[in-house]
Amino acid sequence: MKTSLLAVLSSAVLFAGAPAVAQKNDEPVTSAQADLDGDGKPDAVSLSAGKDGKFTLKVGGATSQGNASGNEVRGFTVVDLDTGDKWKELLVHTLGDVDDDHRFFLYGYDGRTVKPLGDVRALTEAKGNGIVLVDTWMGFWQKRDKYTLDRKAWRLVHVPQELYAVGLDAAAAGVEATVKKSFPLAHSRTGSAVVATTAQGSKVRVLAASVPAKLGEREDVWYLVKSSTGLLGWVRGNVLVESTDGLPLAG
Repeated sequence: MKTSLLAVLSSAVLFAGAPAVAQKNDEPVTSAQADLDGDGKPDAVSLSAGKDGKFTLKVGGATSQGNASGNEVRGFTVVDLDTGDKWKELLVHTLGDVDDDHRFFLYGYDGRTVKPLGDVRALTEAKGNGIVLVDTWMGFWQKRDKYTLDRKAWRLVHVPQELYAVGLDAAAAGVEATVKKSFPLAHSRTGSAVVATTAQGSKVRVLAASVPAKLGEREDVWYLVKSSTGLLGWVRGNVLVESTDGLPLAG
């Protein structure tokens, strides 16, 4: 079932001065005092929203301009992405018309300048080890991406995956569906050779997905499917959805 990314965020991020546990009662604010650069002195932080999703983030005498592309700018929270270093980060919350349009912008402060670290759709999991896990709803499964904090470059770096595990959550091993219209399973994503043809009424399990770096439509996704006879092959997303029943489609 699809959940609100803001709800996920509220229950998953780490807030300054807190241990690595959920802080569900923390809400975004537009001003606060927080020691971001680890010098033992609190820094004055403020966030002001402009038109069309533009915003200004100020820390001490330093400022940074951001653009949430029309989203509503809600405020910021202080997070600690890596408890092993002296810095803490700022997370600017912006909300779109639907969950998929929400964006969260991360910033660091080195004592002199406000540094944009990058933006993500959510902080699904951040345990303070410099790793951020981000879930994105893909119609009937959650795509989990990994980012690492590169402190030297002051950037949040995406870690690419050749394939994504398909499931409703990180622990799920695939999604099952029933074939309503027979379809072929290809040997590869680039060739035309067929490994197997699924039988109408049989069960298949969607195990993995190949997602292009610049996803246009969800039909661009290729899925690795296991047939009822135990054979593995590839099928495009639109064919899979149109030819099966039982996928937990939402959104």
